[in-house]
Amino acid sequence: MPLPKPPGLDRVITLLGTADAVAHVAFFWIFAWKIVSSGALGRAAAIVWTVLALVGLASAIAGRLILKYGGRTPARRFGVWAIGASTALAGVLLVVAHSA
Repeated sequence: MPLPKPPGLDRVITLLGTADAVAHVAFFWIFAWKIVSSGALGRAAAIVWTVLALVGLASAIAGRLILKYGGRTPARRFGVWAIGASTALAGVLLVVAHSA
């Protein structure tokens, strides 16, 4: 029989998903500005990173909704994984935004 999850863990995962969503909105605007202000090669790269920022935002939102409405079903695991993937993508975007 699996052990029940502590109630504080749900709150931490929810807050992480919210922070991810805010970070991805910031990354979207950073790379959107680079689309406007870059040359041809920089613009192409910025378009790719902007799309990835939107994918990360969608992943954070989907994960949050699955956690909120999934209850204690096995589908909750996908919500946690979606938020984890969004967090990993935010880390990659942070490195790219800092180096560019």
